[in-house]
Amino acid sequence: MKKIFYIILTFISFISCTDLNEKPESLITTEQFYNTESDALSAVTSVYNATLNNGGITMYNRLFHLAIEIMSDDAIAGLRVTNADVRTISVLTHSTTNDRVDELWRESYVAINRANIAIDRIPLISMDETLRARLVNEAKFLRGLLYFNLVRLWGDVPLILNETGSLTKDAIQVARTPKEQVYQQIITDLTAAEALPAAFTGADAGRATGGAAKSILAKVYLTHQEWDKAAAKSLEVINGPYGYDLFENFADVFNVATKNGKEHIFSAQCKSNVNGQGNRLASSATPVGIPGVASAGTDEPHPDTYALYSAADKRRNVTFFTSLVSPTTGKAVTFQPRFFKYFDMDQIVNPTESAKNIPVIRFAEILLIYAEAVNEATGPSSEAFAAVNRVRKRAGLEALAGLSKADFREAIYTERRLELMFEFQRWFDLIRTKRMIEACHKAGKTNASEKHYLHPIPQREMDLNPKLVQNPGWE
Repeated sequence: MKKIFYIILTFISFISCTDLNEKPESLITTEQFYNTESDALSAVTSVYNATLNNGGITMYNRLFHLAIEIMSDDAIAGLRVTNADVRTISVLTHSTTNDRVDELWRESYVAINRANIAIDRIPLISMDETLRARLVNEAKFLRGLLYFNLVRLWGDVPLILNETGSLTKDAIQVARTPKEQVYQQIITDLTAAEALPAAFTGADAGRATGGAAKSILAKVYLTHQEWDKAAAKSLEVINGPYGYDLFENFADVFNVATKNGKEHIFSAQCKSNVNGQGNRLASSATPVGIPGVASAGTDEPHPDTYALYSAADKRRNVTFFTSLVSPTTGKAVTFQPRFFKYFDMDQIVNPTESAKNIPVIRFAEILLIYAEAVNEATGPSSEAFAAVNRVRKRAGLEALAGLSKADFREAIYTERRLELMFEFQRWFDLIRTKRMIEACHKAGKTNASEKHYLHPIPQREMDLNPKLVQNPGWE
């Protein structure tokens, strides 16, 4: 991590703004920063930008697809993918030098260091006490989310909780922390963030809320198989003062006009024609060869995914599309099913400028977390059936009833897959439920093996930090 922290210390930039969608105007050294309320706001906004969307291939704006989801049975590397590292990760033949895995590790720790700086320094600023506490808790929320992703992907990871202010070996060469200790820190950070406001509006829309903290915490407990806690925490979200609910129309989950609406708990914020902040997934998933549409055509669903949806399932034609009318010729071009959730019809000429947000967690998932946790704790109660059936009813499907605990479990797994397709949940679900090898083999990805339950520590990090130990099977 020496290179990471050298970059941070010598080239770190914070933005002179508070809007989550604004971009840096100049580089500012840390010595010039952390003096005013505006500095505090900008410091935390920089963590959002590093985590969610800073105009490049950030974690939630395509990197998760390339470094995680493409390994699952839901996606493949399209024919137009030229990056050898993307192609190998898609078929699980990648190595410790894979550039997508390396990028995800580096981006995560850059964002964590920004969060640590905010958490350490904002309390020293003379400013409104309520705002100061809120900003620290926002940074803790983001740090908790980042470590949650890291521990699920790598297991034991270096747990760094303070600003790295020097290039000494003790500062930059940190051993891996046992995952249970990392999980405890995640829970500590997210618990603190539960004190955040219930909602934000205007320029602050998209910031972390108390409901978002509770929601990620429920997911942490589910992943950790603490069923009672997962059920209780998700119920706090369902019954809380947040106003969350399902949209009546599934398409509204991904409509620009309904962004940050009642179903959206926390999302990566995207804007069209604003400093390159468009949703890059839209262009990558759109096939080439449509006159007047500038698309990349690289990110493809696995050929079997479209058929998972019945014709009655209203989610199918929101998740996928099979034709598009050319803005140049006015004629429809048909193609094999492609991911559609993030395609913005108002930006049809240049899909890269899609203004559709990317969900990190939404209310439908909370209902499914609650249903799964209750089933695992006590069996398929009427409340568990009611939760999953809210999701199914919106999809136009019949209600589930009379299932055994085992059958209900499988039904939830299927419902999560159909509801959350192309939202970077599938790989995490396969890992936490220990179904990854079977699912990948069924999808023709026969290289999947036990070692793939954890990502490899990037070789660059191993070379820079002798305290790191490689994950099993990647030595």
